[in-house]
Amino acid sequence: MNKRVHGVRAISDDVVKEKTGKSSKQWNSILDKWGSVKKGHTMTARHLRENYDLSPWWAQAITGRYEWEKGVKK
Repeated sequence: MNKRVHGVRAISDDVVKEKTGKSSKQWNSILDKWGSVKKGHTMTARHLRENYDLSPWWAQAITGRYEWEKGVKK
């Protein structure tokens, strides 16, 4: 069965970098160092808004992509 990628995972890395100034790989590294998996979704999105000046939408999108890639969410 061919599964289509949807939601925030469907956003290309080029668009992520254009809109946020960093690639998904860079965001993942930042969130790994910050301990995002243990701190949870809400704290992570808040951290991105407050410390990296991301809009609420992009903070949620980056957090969701990270969680999917780390296997926190399916």
